[in-house]
Amino acid sequence: MTQKEIEKMNCLLELKYNVFHADLITRAIQDENISVEEFEGGCITIDAAEFINEGEFVPSGWEGV
Repeated sequence: MTQKEIEKMNCLLELKYNVFHADLITRAIQDENISVEEFEGGCITIDAAEFINEGEFVPSGWEGV
């Protein structure tokens, strides 16, 4: 992804998630070590964490992102 595409993705994600999670998701999209299934599961758990106000929750397997 180009820097401009990354910034656009972050803008979109910040409409739904806090800045920490938007940035984490953007970095996970670019991380070749995270499978599509791990990405989907991580996004689901981030969504749940946002619902209960866990602002800096990091899904299992995403620690190095």
